[in-house]
Amino acid sequence: MFSTFRHKITEILASYGQGADFSISYPKEEFGHYATNIAFGLAKIKKEPIMKVAGELVSILHKDKKAKKLFSEISVASPGFINFTLSFPAIHESLRNIIYHVLTFGKVNIGNGRKINIEFVSANPTGPLTMGNGRSAAYGDSLAKILEFSGFKVTREYFINDVGNQTEILGESVARRFMQLNKVETDFPEEMYQGKYITDIARQMKKEGIYHGSLNNFEELKKISKEYAIEKNIGSIEDTLKKFGLSFDVWFSERTLREEIYKTLDNLKSDGFTYESEGAVWFKAKDFGLEKDVVLKKSIGEKFTTYLASDFAYARNKISRNFDLNVYVLGADHHGDVQRLKAGIKAMGFDEEKFKFLLYQLVTLKKSGKSVRMSKRKGKFVALEDLMKEIPADVIRFFFLMKSLDKHIDFDLELAKEESNKNPIFYIEYAYARIKSLLKMAKEKKMKWNKRPSVKTISAMTEKEAITIAVLMSRFPETIEETAKDFQVHRLAGYLYDLASAVHSFYDKYRIIGEADEKLLDVRINLLSAAGEVIRQGLELFGITAPDKM
Repeated sequence: MFSTFRHKITEILASYGQGADFSISYPKEEFGHYATNIAFGLAKIKKEPIMKVAGELVSILHKDKKAKKLFSEISVASPGFINFTLSFPAIHESLRNIIYHVLTFGKVNIGNGRKINIEFVSANPTGPLTMGNGRSAAYGDSLAKILEFSGFKVTREYFINDVGNQTEILGESVARRFMQLNKVETDFPEEMYQGKYITDIARQMKKEGIYHGSLNNFEELKKISKEYAIEKNIGSIEDTLKKFGLSFDVWFSERTLREEIYKTLDNLKSDGFTYESEGAVWFKAKDFGLEKDVVLKKSIGEKFTTYLASDFAYARNKISRNFDLNVYVLGADHHGDVQRLKAGIKAMGFDEEKFKFLLYQLVTLKKSGKSVRMSKRKGKFVALEDLMKEIPADVIRFFFLMKSLDKHIDFDLELAKEESNKNPIFYIEYAYARIKSLLKMAKEKKMKWNKRPSVKTISAMTEKEAITIAVLMSRFPETIEETAKDFQVHRLAGYLYDLASAVHSFYDKYRIIGEADEKLLDVRINLLSAAGEVIRQGLELFGITAPDKM
């Protein structure tokens, strides 16, 4: 694996850290390239003032052979941070390695083939995917790509909630619209799904001649309507996701869990974690720190169980498939469900470390500066399919990935449509397109440059803007490794923006085509070519295609 500056700094500090915990961060450029808080941990161990400990450690590092080669400056900043400025030789050597291995640069094999299941989107098959579902789709797919890039084996999974009350309401909604289309007078209660898509499904059902029975047999009509609507909605969801640029390895039907559910209930009962009361089967959630026990089966003789019982059985099923980690990407409204599921995982005796739950906040559409209110049940929502008709999927993806999952997103429709540097994805893509245009022009002019420059040639590069690009590129594998460990995918979006900004600054200031100095020509073209490849790879991990021209 490529040894990053972060790895090297960590190794050096660990030699003098006396077991203290520490982290390495990126300070503001004027303070250096890296910073550490190791003095804070050391001060606790030594029981001495932080600044004193930091000063002593800097004095030691100034004498360390590895540190002397790596850094041109090591300094202390109040209240005890230690800042590191990389030396030109270290940066030049790093850039040479990047240029030589640019097509595989950034890959970090921290996964070693471990298996990860990521379940995401999993919207109920009661209607089209909404804009909010798009956030889950963009995040889950990008996380999967980053983990695969980091050496993990990833299974993308969609859990289909094809049983339960919401599917019954779906069937009834379509059945009632079907009757209305056949001139049979019937009401349409408020609790039904109100969207136009319900009428469209009923109309298609009529066109295909799906129902041949009597319209007086409402239960039969409702049953057939439900099955037809679920099939149509799942097909629509799959088509939308393909247009959004992703597909799933597994479409898991909740209906296949029936035996697993009863096995789970039996095991929980035999282990003493359930009881019967008020005609229902209850899970002893209070035994695991929750405020109250919860129902797993509403009626002892009833065949239907609650969503929680399905969640328990689904977790058991994932364990049986031997994944090293099971990731759930869920809306923030599932917070209570997660706490109950965690209790069930404990009760079933599973390793809690094999489960990770990620909650994402809502997405609000801003149109003409105003937020658009949404409700799927009332039919007032922005379908992902419709959003893609106004804005390219690549742009939507990036806008969803710019922010941390725990942050609410105000999706600015006008900004997303804007083709200017105000639009962050346009700004990044434009940096890549400028580089591709430059390389094309150089080839057309039959310019020659050494695509494998020596460190001596690269040492001609001392401009601040060029050094900034080289240092940022060296952080690409660090960004990937951090993201593969903590799943903070938005970090990569920020990284790509910073690299694009550095490329634009350099491109605007320095001459490349027509540069007389051969060494400068070699290093500048190679620098920008490598930066373009890093941008392309970063966008690819977001499921975004970098355009050669704009």
